[in-house]
Amino acid sequence: MAELITLDDGEVIDLSRYPLPDGIEDEVYNIQLMAKAMNTSTVTVNKWIDAGMPVESRGGNGRSYELRFSHCYAWRKWREGKDDAAAKAKANSAAQKALLFVGEEEDGAAESTLSAKEVREWSEAVLIRDKAALQRGDLLKRSDVQQVMENLLGTVRRTITNMPDWLEQEFSLSPRQADKAQTYADGLLDELRLQLERQGYQTADVIDFGDRDTIAD
Repeated sequence: MAELITLDDGEVIDLSRYPLPDGIEDEVYNIQLMAKAMNTSTVTVNKWIDAGMPVESRGGNGRSYELRFSHCYAWRKWREGKDDAAAKAKANSAAQKALLFVGEEEDGAAESTLSAKEVREWSEAVLIRDKAALQRGDLLKRSDVQQVMENLLGTVRRTITNMPDWLEQEFSLSPRQADKAQTYADGLLDELRLQLERQGYQTADVIDFGDRDTIAD
């Protein structure tokens, strides 16, 4: 069953989320002993009290403050987690803003100014951005595009290669006309190859599809 404590600012802490380690007894301390128990100074404990650390009983008129260790322990762990979450959110926000400038720096100048932690956070933000773009369809995997292009170019090549034979059979071309169709098809394939090479693509090995009549069938 959850045990809740409400802080002065209205925040609620569930003590069950921050239990004392096994073997540690819960006790009520004054400020001096709480500082010793938490391995810090009385100045820091007083600052924590001002920041909202729960107090069992406030001192005054000769009475000492009373602080329950389990409550203060839970508050400290809760606050540390809250501070870590805020710092992470701010780092993520900064990393997201950095995406606005991706590609503007030359020769990796931007990355050279980042720490290893910042580079990791920036990389994680890029991955999140790319994953979202991929899910929206704004980004395509290179392997998928490559497969589509290979299939498309394979279809184009087979069609052009078989075209002279199809024209000869369909329109009863003479041998001279069939040779002209073959010359045209070969020239078209050469032009496609040259255009790909101008774009920096390497010519792949040509797959032997066998006899063209067999393919046409």
